[in-house]
Amino acid sequence: MGGVSTVPTLLRRQNMMNVPIPPPPDYEDLPECVPGYPVSWTYFNSVNEVLGGSGRDQLGTLNFLSPERLAEAAKSEIQLGKSITLDAPVDYLTKDISAFGGRSAPIHTIDIVAPNGREDSLTLNTQSSSQWDGLKHFGIAGANLFYNGYTPSDLETTDVLGTHVWCERGGISGRAVLVDFYSWALSRGEDIDVNSGRQITLEEVLAVLESQETSVRPGDVLVFRTGFMLWYEQCPPTKRHEQLCIKHAPGSHNFIGLKAERNFVAWLWNNQIAAVAGDQVAFESTPPPPPGGFGWLHEHLLAALGCPIGELWNLEELAEECKRLKRYSFFLTSMPLHVRGGVASPANALAIL
Repeated sequence: MGGVSTVPTLLRRQNMMNVPIPPPPDYEDLPECVPGYPVSWTYFNSVNEVLGGSGRDQLGTLNFLSPERLAEAAKSEIQLGKSITLDAPVDYLTKDISAFGGRSAPIHTIDIVAPNGREDSLTLNTQSSSQWDGLKHFGIAGANLFYNGYTPSDLETTDVLGTHVWCERGGISGRAVLVDFYSWALSRGEDIDVNSGRQITLEEVLAVLESQETSVRPGDVLVFRTGFMLWYEQCPPTKRHEQLCIKHAPGSHNFIGLKAERNFVAWLWNNQIAAVAGDQVAFESTPPPPPGGFGWLHEHLLAALGCPIGELWNLEELAEECKRLKRYSFFLTSMPLHVRGGVASPANALAIL
């Protein structure tokens, strides 16, 4: 059960052998292994079988990042040779770290090993700054099932669904699109409060894309700018700490994010979106929906579809450059930490224009 799927290698081979890949079904036609949760597992497992692979898929929607799409993205998106980091420093949120799930702050130690030599060590929660949520991070509540039906016992006894699987496929690279909701909302006269629980709907996402004259393509990574990291940078530290750490206990905040609703998840799947990310705390708005409703986006994206989620990305320089160029697509490259069985990872992401 712990074996890594051979889908990544076979997908590369498929490019040379022209093996026909069955198209993904419509979201509404996906099976529900748990009531209310359409899952991609059967489809991606069937693709694995068509290509002669063995084992259960562990890549999820990253399978949409085919070699052909990667090559086309590099050809069309890299025009200026300008690279922009999308990571905040690993200790960027340290002064307010208790607000983010009660996580501990990173510890960086420099060791003097010789008069002319230094080494350093780093102890950190992999979700304490700009990050990827891996497929082990969140399962479907109640059913206790993670992506492709893996159970808590599987995760405890094997390294299945670890972020090392992403590394072994060559990281996460391809065409990405900045969905600059923050600039769009300001242009409409809205005063954005990132601590109000503001829910961004699919209709608004589509309106932003239309205003940017940006289309999405199969295999894209969508990166959402909500203004949270800009607020964090500009807010006076004392006021910021009071808002994040004094007024609210961990998990009780009202953060801006995407609205957890079926039509948004269906749109992502039907457009073959490979991954999503943003500058906000939880990607989706918080607090989460009440029990008995649609559920968390984390459940539907990570566990049901196998779609990686990036959070707390630093998008300000990218947003300025996209606005200047009037172009909101770019080449994204990201190499997570190569940790076997990893749950999450610093994003290590670059936008290349």
